[in-house]
Amino acid sequence: MRAVAFVIIALALPACEPPGYGKHGDVDASSGSAVADARATLDAAPDGPMAGACADMFRLDGHGAATSAYVTGDFCMWGDPNNGGFALAKQTDGAWTGTRQFAPGSYLYKFVVDGVYLADPNNPNVADDGFGGHNSIYSCP
Repeated sequence: MRAVAFVIIALALPACEPPGYGKHGDVDASSGSAVADARATLDAAPDGPMAGACADMFRLDGHGAATSAYVTGDFCMWGDPNNGGFALAKQTDGAWTGTRQFAPGSYLYKFVVDGVYLADPNNPNVADDGFGGHNSIYSCP
């Protein structure tokens, strides 16, 4: 009976592939098929602008001595630049700036400067972060 259950489960696993399975050099049980080739072709295409998207510049002044800064938020599950957040570049005036494209909606975000999370001091739109501070709110119409 156990062998039968194992075979049934093993046969069902390929149907449970997570999104993106088989892309970027991952092993794909269906490689060589027209479906796998179509997925690879679609994945290789450059991303175009999103319909109705906003691409605003984020700017943080007053941290010219910092060595790193990025923006994170609920748009990337609070990830760092390797996981959806976006890095900021230090400008000659010491400000940190960066731009990201957003789909229409409202997003919570914070700056992270040398590992310290900061609400945007130039954005009065905030929400309680649940830790005694605030998250800034970015809205894309």
